[in-house]
Amino acid sequence: MRRKLLFLGCNYDQIPYLESIDKQNWKIVGVDLNQNAPGRHLCDKFHSVGYDDLTGLIEVGVIEGFTKDDMVFTAAAQFAQKGAAHFAAHFKISFPSESSIDLCLDKTKYYDWFSKNNIPIPKTWNIKNKDELKEKVRESKSEWFYLKSDFSKNPNYVYRFNSSNIPWDDFFWGKDRYLREYYVLQEEVQGTSLRINVFGKRFNVFDFLIGEKTNIHHKKILTLNIIQTLQQFIKRQGMQNWLVKFDIILSDNAYVVLDIGMDPPSRMLRDSQSNNIIFARHYISQYLYGQVTYPEILD
Repeated sequence: MRRKLLFLGCNYDQIPYLESIDKQNWKIVGVDLNQNAPGRHLCDKFHSVGYDDLTGLIEVGVIEGFTKDDMVFTAAAQFAQKGAAHFAAHFKISFPSESSIDLCLDKTKYYDWFSKNNIPIPKTWNIKNKDELKEKVRESKSEWFYLKSDFSKNPNYVYRFNSSNIPWDDFFWGKDRYLREYYVLQEEVQGTSLRINVFGKRFNVFDFLIGEKTNIHHKKILTLNIIQTLQQFIKRQGMQNWLVKFDIILSDNAYVVLDIGMDPPSRMLRDSQSNNIIFARHYISQYLYGQVTYPEILD
């Protein structure tokens, strides 16, 4: 008997993942707000429900008879993970907790978690208005800063500015619909910007600025126990079957963590395509079965 799989998001980007699922073992129940989503024809059942419609998702689960033996999957935007976690919790399906997903989406929460667990981050303040921003900039000895929205993953809501020339009117006060409560102010850290993808006991590294894979930093990364530290974070959040992305700044003998990502890694996806590797097939294998099957050329 086939297990049911709730598949959140059925647009063009998700089609390779839908095509990589073994339909002999899985009954795919797709959901997407767009009733004409291009991936719906690859689903056994389809419901026009958005991945942020928590009530609607539960209704779909009841209609389709989901139980704890079934699964949830999404390769859509990171915010789809909130809907997936809520659905999984309701039906007692194995999945990272809602609090873990929220922690990975909310900068104030994961910076606080990192700080309490001795994982290095830039000097950080949570502020609510321009007056607080001005006060913290004045207190700091740094010349350059970043200002970010606490919950948005949109790079348009990340500002770099100089302490002597703060462009007040360019900031996003009140414009970011994902803002929860705080703007996150951080001192700029000098070093090399890297994206580290961690999958099981393996990892790869991309130069964040040029988007190309690099191995010239591996020795330093291993010496600083960065991968072990990130793997411990992944384990504590119940994401052992996931590929998790981390943005870091690496300097001579230190590093800081800047961001976490839970959606498919675009740089690794491009690297797979250039090597004629069907990335989605391996992503699905880890996500659904806990099997890390990526060819070693991707390390």
